Amino acid sequence: MNNRFEQRIIMVTGATTGLGRALCLALAREGANVIALARSEDGLADIQSHIEKAGGRCLCVPFDLTSFEAYDELLGGLSHHIPHLNGLVHAAGQLDRCAPMEHVKPEAFRQMLDIHLAAPNLLTRTLFPLLERAEAASVIFTACDMSQKTQPNWHGYGIAKGALRHSVELWQMEHPKKAIRFNALNPGRMRTTSFMRAYPGLDPGTAPPPAEACEAFLYLLSDDAKDIRGQLLDAKTLLAAGGER
Repeated sequence: MNNRFEQRIIMVTGATTGLGRALCLALAREGANVIALARSEDGLADIQSHIEKAGGRCLCVPFDLTSFEAYDELLGGLSHHIPHLNGLVHAAGQLDRCAPMEHVKPEAFRQMLDIHLAAPNLLTRTLFPLLERAEAASVIFTACDMSQKTQPNWHGYGIAKGALRHSVELWQMEHPKKAIRFNALNPGRMRTTSFMRAYPGLDPGTAPPPAEACEAFLYLLSDDAKDIRGQLLDAKTLLAAGGER
């Protein structure tokens, strides 16, 4: 086990599947105290078991990110368990199918905005007191290709992801002197459930596993990236520029 994140407390949303699960395992291997947040209690128990068997530490938080009325209660509960928060990675996400806007049901459109835009911003707002208490903190929003270039048929998902650049810029502009940095990171295509739903005709094996995207997130969470603030970044470009260990 490495110690890049020893004594650091880092929360990952969407912690039971895909990118979120891979990040929890990677952070634990690097010595972090992992806060795993997700809806599935069984999935959380599984990730906690894997982390603790490997000698790591994991606090599980069963929570539905679309239950916005419960956010303040979430903060109250966490404040009894942790003194601060050094990192927050918004890895939660879901996608049913791609379709032109005229064929999208209102509830599906709203759901995409809630989980991919409202939730990460409102969770950041809710946990801000814990982020402020850390000597330094890093908040990472998970972007995608639609964050950089508009593409058809992605309806609410594409709109939400496209707004993330504005989100991180806004957060950083409002807190230019605080030791909290806000960035959005596009990990590229990954072999996840969302990928298979978005591209049902493609062989899932054409996309790399989520674990291959983790190093770029770990770099942004580390002290090595302390001067990267308010940016929309691509994982491959970031690592090629010197963020790979």
